[in-house]
Amino acid sequence: MLFTYKMKTYSLETLKNQIISNNGKVVIFGFGTLGKLSKKVFDKLEIKVDFFCDSDDRKNNQEHENIKVISIADLNKLDKNTNIFIAHDYFLAVMPNLDENNFKNIYTTTELLTYPNLLDMYEGDLYPLKLKRRIDFYNEISKKSEYASSGVLKIKSVDIQITEKCSLKCKDCSNLMQYYQKPKDSELNQLFKSLDNLMNVVDHVNEFRVLGGDPFMNKEMHKVVNKLSKYKNNSRIVIYTNATILPKGEQLECLRNEKVGLEITNYGEASRQHDALVTLCDKENIEYSTYKCDIWQDCGRIIPHSQKSEKEIMKQFNNCCNSDLITLLHGNLYRCPFSANGNNLRAFNENESDVIDLTKNYETKDELKKMIKELCYDKKFLNACFSCNGRDFTTMNIKSAIQTLDKKPIEYKKLES
Repeated sequence: MLFTYKMKTYSLETLKNQIISNNGKVVIFGFGTLGKLSKKVFDKLEIKVDFFCDSDDRKNNQEHENIKVISIADLNKLDKNTNIFIAHDYFLAVMPNLDENNFKNIYTTTELLTYPNLLDMYEGDLYPLKLKRRIDFYNEISKKSEYASSGVLKIKSVDIQITEKCSLKCKDCSNLMQYYQKPKDSELNQLFKSLDNLMNVVDHVNEFRVLGGDPFMNKEMHKVVNKLSKYKNNSRIVIYTNATILPKGEQLECLRNEKVGLEITNYGEASRQHDALVTLCDKENIEYSTYKCDIWQDCGRIIPHSQKSEKEIMKQFNNCCNSDLITLLHGNLYRCPFSANGNNLRAFNENESDVIDLTKNYETKDELKKMIKELCYDKKFLNACFSCNGRDFTTMNIKSAIQTLDKKPIEYKKLES
């Protein structure tokens, strides 16, 4: 069962007095975009922040606006009345430690991130759309324990992988496209039936992420987007592209839907249509964000079955930035894209509970809903984790979008039939 955690509630109007009454220091746990943005809100509220804290030891002793970053070990030495504001997505990785050390005042930064004109206070290089999605992502993760304990089935995002085809052949692709010998598109009837079954039982999906490969490689992408846009229990559709293909005709038309946005990754020379695509989006008034991506984490390899212990694999899973990317591929629902594509490639077999066949006819909605809840809320790790290099702050960075030799697929050991 998912480790459940309870946070202190607060409002922006009463927070200062609440902290004063607690008589404890203020720590922002997370030295990233959300942590630094939260610090700006504290400044507006005239609340002194004493420390940042981060799980990544490489950040220890750094400073931001004269505030030191401390380690978890240093945090554990502080008074138990310390006010700790979690400003990252990895609740399951840090909450057990805070619970074991009897900290009394733990909060999310959800209310802080509602501060008026917050996006105008941001000083980084993320597009406003991407920053807003980043905040929405955090808000959904912060409520995961609440959803699990209340019986609500809300999913922050579902990756709708509509093709195995990609216009690039990146040797370190984290979605494993480099291993496909004969890539194919998703079959629409199968995809649509599985989507209907999914959306018939979930309370809400915040974001559909349409991807591949590159989704523009699927000539019927617009049909998928138009289908997704009709679900009322969904807020947003984001299409991911590597900026090598300019959409036209119906592929372009579907991007004009008010629920749809384009997420453009700029790999420099490899993204040969980047500037033209941005110009097109501006001209056609299509919502988009773009960012220059020079490095990846070294997580795009199928490795031999790891000899790590279950405890080590659980830690890898809880710290993984992909472990909550629910993925739909060829009618099956998975917990992450590595699990989905590795299983699809027959590089390993997932456990029965790690994959849900959404094309089946289930006896009741409750039966399917229970299975999806267990996949989304209850997993401690996946069988796929034993074949994955992990994706957290300890994973080595490598240059992005390096192409395979002669742009040919990479060989891998396939399971025997």
